[in-house]
Amino acid sequence: MIKNWTKSTLIGSVIAALIAMTGGMWAASTLLAPASLDNADLHATYLGDGRDITEFQLQDHRGDAFTNDDLKGQWTLLFFGFTHCPDVCPMTLAELSRAHDMLDDAGLGGNVQTVFVTVDPKRDTPERLEAYVTNFSDDFLGLTGSMEDIDVLARDLGIAHIRHDEDGGDDYMVDHGASVLLVNPEGRFQAVFGSPHRAREMVSDLDAILRFHGPS
Repeated sequence: MIKNWTKSTLIGSVIAALIAMTGGMWAASTLLAPASLDNADLHATYLGDGRDITEFQLQDHRGDAFTNDDLKGQWTLLFFGFTHCPDVCPMTLAELSRAHDMLDDAGLGGNVQTVFVTVDPKRDTPERLEAYVTNFSDDFLGLTGSMEDIDVLARDLGIAHIRHDEDGGDDYMVDHGASVLLVNPEGRFQAVFGSPHRAREMVSDLDAILRFHGPS
């Protein structure tokens, strides 16, 4: 009787140890931040310690001021474009919307905000921006302001743009950089997602970057 009890206890202990070891391995692979972040493992370009962003002041589509302080406390995906854009802007925002949904499903949506900055403030009023960005997601923000103020942010993030309105009319195109920029919770420029943009690849990179940095 004692032998049978001892044998059962031993088997139970082995099983418990295996379960604990398996759980520990799972925790290590899914919960712990990686020790390093190698650009070779990312689709994005990661900028190490990040870069400072010059103080700026813009206006969101609700009429509220949007400054450097609004980039702090969460991660931010920024994309520059214009509402009359025929292809790159709607396609990118559609992918960002998919990425937003995937982040929500993974429980990360509350840590990331998505912001669309117009490079065409002449036509992109707050009302037009609101109708445009909320068509992709109710949570997206649209920013506008004077061209000078927009350029303060665009220059720091490496976004160039050229407006082709030589004839003075309102039917013109704007060439602009198509990268999506990632800003960290300290308000520093952290990574660049080059085009073409694919939601699944962006979310994979964001998961790696957020885990590397730990809780915001």
